Amino acid sequence: MEQTSTNPFEPGRSDRHKNTGLKVAVALLAALLVGLGIVGIKKYKDFQAVETQLEQEKQALINDLEELKINYETALQENSELKDEILQAKTKVESLIAELENVKATDLKIIRKYKQEIYRLQKEKEKLFRVIDSLKQANQILAFQKDSLGEELTQLSETHKKVVEENKKLTETVQKAKTLVATDIKADGVKIKKRGKVMPTRRAKRTEQIRVCAHLPQNPVLEPGMQTVYVQVLNPEGEVIGNKDIIQVNGREQIVSAFKDFRYDGQPMDICIFVIPDSKDRIIKGEYPVILYHNGQKIGETTLLLK
Repeated sequence: MEQTSTNPFEPGRSDRHKNTGLKVAVALLAALLVGLGIVGIKKYKDFQAVETQLEQEKQALINDLEELKINYETALQENSELKDEILQAKTKVESLIAELENVKATDLKIIRKYKQEIYRLQKEKEKLFRVIDSLKQANQILAFQKDSLGEELTQLSETHKKVVEENKKLTETVQKAKTLVATDIKADGVKIKKRGKVMPTRRAKRTEQIRVCAHLPQNPVLEPGMQTVYVQVLNPEGEVIGNKDIIQVNGREQIVSAFKDFRYDGQPMDICIFVIPDSKDRIIKGEYPVILYHNGQKIGETTLLLK
């Protein structure tokens, strides 16, 4: 028969059971704590990995925005028609870059929100750049049409110049065709006697007037009617003597000494014009150039020598 110990310091059976349970509980608690620590460390590492991934996505979004900004800056340099629209879009992108740089990448929802906003901006850029491309094509077409029109205008201008020159030449030709020709031109000094008798002279001192005579051959182009022939006489010092009327000759003014009006009937005829010096002192010794004009053209010339 088993005997029960009577030593008060020797543990009993119930105490031994209690100690064993406590040890088991401590062991389980320690195992739980270790497990929780492992789980916590794993979750912390997972959180760090997610945060790193979100930060990378945030930086990728910023890079996309920077690319958009560069695209708009390039478009501003190449396009002026849509300057306001491009500047407005560029301002939006810059504002979003500044906003995104200050955001902590810890929330997936926030990153998704910015992704959607950037996607919308990219679509707006595509739409705006399609308009820019259309404008470029339109400008190229306009430039081509302008160049073609410029060439056509240049050709028309050259053609117009040629027509004007040809018309001018034709007018001059017609004008010359309607101009009389003076032949057998003779000039001499004369002294007027009593009863109007005209006495030729070669001496300057005796010369009172200068007579210029010429033969006018038939001109079939010139219509019959009143005509005027002018004469210009220069003394040896180059001074015009006579009444000094002014006429137009080939677009330039000429001072003439005298003129004669007569009726031309289309047949050959002779005319004489008398030049009265405006001063007797103008009649000096030497050679006198004599030129005849009709219809704004020079029709003949000769020289008078007075001794």
